Amino acid sequence: MAKQLDDLKMVHEEEMKNFDRIESAVVSVMRNHGCKIIQTPTFEDYDTYGKYFPQLQREMIKTIGPDGEVLVMRPDVTVPLVKTASREYPDPAQLLKFGYVSVVFREYYGKSTHGKYFLQSGVEVLGDETPECDGEVMVMAAEFLESVGIRDMRIDLGSVAYMDALFEELHLSDEELAKVREYLEKRNLVAFDALVDGLSITTIQRKVLLELPKLFGPYESTLKMAEDLCLNHKMLESLKRLRKVYEYLDVAGYSDRVKLDFGFTSHMGYYTDLVFKIYAQGALYSLISGGRYDSLAAQFQVPRPACGFGMNMNLLYEVMAESDLLEEIVPSCDLAVVYDNADRNLILTLMDWRRKGHSVLGVSTKNRFNPGDYKIVASYSDGLFKTDEKGFTKEEMEAKLGGL
Repeated sequence: MAKQLDDLKMVHEEEMKNFDRIESAVVSVMRNHGCKIIQTPTFEDYDTYGKYFPQLQREMIKTIGPDGEVLVMRPDVTVPLVKTASREYPDPAQLLKFGYVSVVFREYYGKSTHGKYFLQSGVEVLGDETPECDGEVMVMAAEFLESVGIRDMRIDLGSVAYMDALFEELHLSDEELAKVREYLEKRNLVAFDALVDGLSITTIQRKVLLELPKLFGPYESTLKMAEDLCLNHKMLESLKRLRKVYEYLDVAGYSDRVKLDFGFTSHMGYYTDLVFKIYAQGALYSLISGGRYDSLAAQFQVPRPACGFGMNMNLLYEVMAESDLLEEIVPSCDLAVVYDNADRNLILTLMDWRRKGHSVLGVSTKNRFNPGDYKIVASYSDGLFKTDEKGFTKEEMEAKLGGL
């Protein structure tokens, strides 16, 4: 079946109710961890992404501002959040924990849907360089899924620092390095192997580089393989930090869900150390991705370490629908009253019920409507409200409404 472009779909009330429930659940997790809830600007200056993050250019939706400046609709929350925080919180030692739910304007693909923008929730922690911060960020991400009923999950944990330390050893050109990263990100191992074979590197370096995308699996055995492939001190140091993060996850009760993956990177090119993705219930795509980005804030004149993640709530909705985790769709309105003639008594009665908080539709017999949207459907005539059961006075029908 062809994928449905979500951007061309109407979001119905029942879906909105489920999205509201999901949002409330994840915001509760944010608050439990001491996060402040914020919103970043919808529009961002094109140069912010074009200059510092050219890898995002192809994902941008561009527009022209009233003064002729080129703007983009945010393809990412982290960059504008860090930029805004550098202006509003100039003390680099201040700990900042932010949570958000925002629309992000870039393409996404699910099993049966895709679109050019999606609702994203996430957390960003600024000013904390410790591995314990990384561990808590990952726990929050897992708790996002648990808060909506998803407990069967896999956490893929990797290290950009390990990969970067290897790349430093190889002295590749910018073009070669870009290709290596691209093929790793896309898991194009055929092209990756061919590229590596053509690089001017030593036999040992080639062996380690070719093993990189294969470093995936259980924690202990995969970590041992990664240690054996270390070519320098920085690679070893990155694994020490990774071990501390894993210990945090172990104490928190999530270590049994962790797989190590040293071959994945991210098209969001600001990550500097730990990176992770979380998959739910055998889904082929990740719902959550994140990591540590200690160099990003320096681009905006307030250097500070940071770690965070984002969750695609549109993809989460798809997974929850397939797993029967969405709330049952029930009629959204209380009463539909069908009439031939809207007399004074009916008009006053409907107004009175609405003032008392009941959702009531008045509909002429000349119109069609969906009875399934209403808990009660009654026809009005001569002061009585008739259902399949019998006729009710205004007071009797009001009593039925009060019992809903």
